[in-house]
Amino acid sequence: MEFFETYYYANIVHNVLNDTMPYLRNLNSWHEGREAWLFLRPFPKWSVLHDFAQYIIEDLIYERLQEVSLEAIENSRWPSLWIDQALAHHQIETPGFRAWLKQEKIDLADASQDVIHDYHNELRLTGEFDTLLTQLTNEVFYLLFGNRALLAKLNSYVSGVVDSLTRNDLAIEERHLLRKDGIPTRTHVPEWARRAIYFRDRGMCASCNTDLTGVISINKAEHYDHMFPLAAGGINDITNLQLLCASCNLKKGRRMLPTSTNYQSWYASDA
Repeated sequence: MEFFETYYYANIVHNVLNDTMPYLRNLNSWHEGREAWLFLRPFPKWSVLHDFAQYIIEDLIYERLQEVSLEAIENSRWPSLWIDQALAHHQIETPGFRAWLKQEKIDLADASQDVIHDYHNELRLTGEFDTLLTQLTNEVFYLLFGNRALLAKLNSYVSGVVDSLTRNDLAIEERHLLRKDGIPTRTHVPEWARRAIYFRDRGMCASCNTDLTGVISINKAEHYDHMFPLAAGGINDITNLQLLCASCNLKKGRRMLPTSTNYQSWYASDA
């Protein structure tokens, strides 16, 4: 992982999820017409957090194009667009904006915002843009997946969308994905997802911190809990899972309980 401006993008994703109200129109365009594919498929490895982060990153990249100063590029010590710098940082080979202009027989002085858009679209067609976007998305996922409280906010928004879906909204071949209107069909949690959640939560109950590794305690009954229950529009996605002990899972039942913000420190500080 190269982490080129990844923390910037992770911060934007974090801010949007912390207060979704100002962004509701944009959020709707994220999933509109894709709800069955995005929210109802059982445990895709490209999770809703991946897809949401990609949507935000792509939007920010194109928004940044409006701020590009061609004069600054011409006079800069490093005369390239942001995307060229990012591609080079991630070792994704591309000739660069100036070489593309030469190929298209366009002088830099004559280049416009439309030309810059055309260059980005060319990178999409040749695949470099999507390779970079996937890399940035995976890095943002890596940074944010350990934050259960933030994942709960993402799944809170998603559950509101799923809760409004009816079986009649779906294509005939997709209707099995809803057990009832607004309630996804329960599916088995795959082993790769169990392992990811187990190690993310350090083998400890996310609610009461009971050790479930069997090293400290013989109480090792691990439960992979949907933070937002399926009955409340929760989805079968790795971002909606947490590790609970049997006691906490039974206490929760179908109730809506906030996920814990308990995280084990790597070591005890003296402060």
